[in-house]
Amino acid sequence: MTGLIMHSVLTMKKQNNMLLCLLSSVFCLLIFSGCASIPKQKQGDILAVVDEEPVTKKDIEYALQISHRREDLSAAKTLDISRYIQQLIDDRLIIHEALRMGMDEFPEVRQKVGAYLLRESVTRLYNEEIVDKVSVSGEDIINYYRKNYERSVVDLIETDTKEDAMGILEKLESGEDFTEFSGKYPASMPGKKGEGFVFTRKSMNPVIQEAVYSLKPGEFSDVIKAGSKYYIIRLITMQDAPDEELEGIRGSIERVLRKQKIKERSDEYLARLHKEAGVKINKEILSSITANEINEKREQWLKDERPLVEVGNEALTVGDFIAMLPSADNKTKEKALKNWLDKRLVDREALSRRYEIRTDLEDKIARYKNQVVKSAFIKKVIVPGIIVTDSDVKDYYLNHQADFAAPAQYKIQQITLKSRKDAEDMLNSLKAGADFSWIAKRRSTDSAAARGGVNGWKTRGELPGYAADIIDTLEPGDISPVLEADNVYMIIRLMEKNPKGVREFERVKLFARRAAFKEKFREIYDGYINKLKEEAVIEINDRAVRSFEEIFKR
Repeated sequence: MTGLIMHSVLTMKKQNNMLLCLLSSVFCLLIFSGCASIPKQKQGDILAVVDEEPVTKKDIEYALQISHRREDLSAAKTLDISRYIQQLIDDRLIIHEALRMGMDEFPEVRQKVGAYLLRESVTRLYNEEIVDKVSVSGEDIINYYRKNYERSVVDLIETDTKEDAMGILEKLESGEDFTEFSGKYPASMPGKKGEGFVFTRKSMNPVIQEAVYSLKPGEFSDVIKAGSKYYIIRLITMQDAPDEELEGIRGSIERVLRKQKIKERSDEYLARLHKEAGVKINKEILSSITANEINEKREQWLKDERPLVEVGNEALTVGDFIAMLPSADNKTKEKALKNWLDKRLVDREALSRRYEIRTDLEDKIARYKNQVVKSAFIKKVIVPGIIVTDSDVKDYYLNHQADFAAPAQYKIQQITLKSRKDAEDMLNSLKAGADFSWIAKRRSTDSAAARGGVNGWKTRGELPGYAADIIDTLEPGDISPVLEADNVYMIIRLMEKNPKGVREFERVKLFARRAAFKEKFREIYDGYINKLKEEAVIEINDRAVRSFEEIFKR
């Protein structure tokens, strides 16, 4: 099917070729011996023209960004602009072909482009209505610092039971000394400095904070529970936040305040959207959605198409609402409903702003759409024509042996000892015929001792440094001299060695299949490109290309 489509398109192009030549003569000599009707003042940005559509510097920058090559534009001394232009020309030819086939109208393409438009629009709305309208002043930072970094110096009595704490409180109220009891029942929490504990508002447990800020210096609290302990608190003094420490935390305070203000602004903005939207909720149906009802009639509820919520011309049906509910308690219901409404209201507002018309978003969408259309062409036209047989995979493996080369591997045993003297003694025993495995099990101190010192198969790069440095001097059965590593002493024995070679086909079959697929993909893809180039009108602005390349030679 795809071959027939391609053939019919190329045939139509040939039939129209003479007409194209006649029409193109009208535009000759307008642009650097090209044939595209591009405004003259933009010539400096045009690097090439493909069937009257320009390839510009911005196209190069975008191509580099989406291929994660942004650094080429900022740090490269030289950049092969011609290669990137050729890639863009190839892409443009495929995109034109896909558009002629109507792939931009495919549902999956329209869905992806629509989702991209929505995502970008929401981001712009968020920046425009929330982020750009939030500011943190120097006064805000100072006020936050003074409030949250004020020091409270307190003395604490801590007990394990409420009964003990109540007993102490009675004695304190009768006039006994607080310090005596705080010495007998010391608090285990951090912050102890001299005669008391020093806390900032931020560092205090909320329960303790509430008690402290209800006291005047010299007063003590009732019994309070914080965690599993019971406390009585005496406020010694309040100290202002020291001015000299502000600069060290100014940045972190600003970030906290900005986050708080963004949250407040977001809540306010969402509340306004809710109010202006005229949301209609069928509260009778909503109240009838209970855990018991859903458990008993879930399948019935899921088929319920009655509108539960209406926003403009959009509605959330009962069935759709049930499908998104993990449970049916009131808290979950309210949260799910609010989340749905928030998203719909924000999406609707973002799209209504038409950012794609009044900002740079129109260009971004066009570029994104081209990439999606190109992907659709590859998926629908190129990939179905790729057939990789087992024979193809085997042939690829045999013809690309270097790609499947395996490094040499070594199987070693090791003995680890804590002193050089012990290591030298063990080495002498080994040279005298002692069994390496026996000594490793009984004397070695590392984790391989239980396995007789066997450390498994390793490539040279996987061996620890002390072994990698000497391994190629050993033959199977050889024992190394004493090696020092990280304050311990090692002796290694090379058990076996697998020389460098080609990995077995069965071990790399999956990788070979992928590589064979890529090779066939490139063959078919290049074939399409070459056919399309035969019929295309392509002009390259050599002067502009050279000028652009000079940027990266400075």
